[in-house]
Amino acid sequence: MKYDFIPDSVSTHDNVYDVLKERGFIEQSTDEEKVRELLQNEKVKFYIGFDPTADCLHVGHFMQVIIMMYMQKFGHTPVVLIGGGTGFVGDPSGRTDMRQMMTPETIEGN
Repeated sequence: MKYDFIPDSVSTHDNVYDVLKERGFIEQSTDEEKVRELLQNEKVKFYIGFDPTADCLHVGHFMQVIIMMYMQKFGHTPVVLIGGGTGFVGDPSGRTDMRQMMTPETIEGN
């Protein structure tokens, strides 16, 4: 599937790794040359995950979606994951209080 909303002229690079780096999505990487070579020579499946415990998305989610679009444009296949059981207790990031269990209705609404 080709995604025409990212024009072919977006970059002179023919490797998604170089395009993402050029656009500021990659600051550093372990074994950059091997990752670049893999993304150039093979079509990979990759996953992108979302936590369903909030009722809206934020810029961090948007960045993931943009990266996913570039990866798709270059022929790679996304696997999108939306939290299941973990959605009942939420993301613990930056919290020191005990997390409250959410109801199935709240999660469905989110």
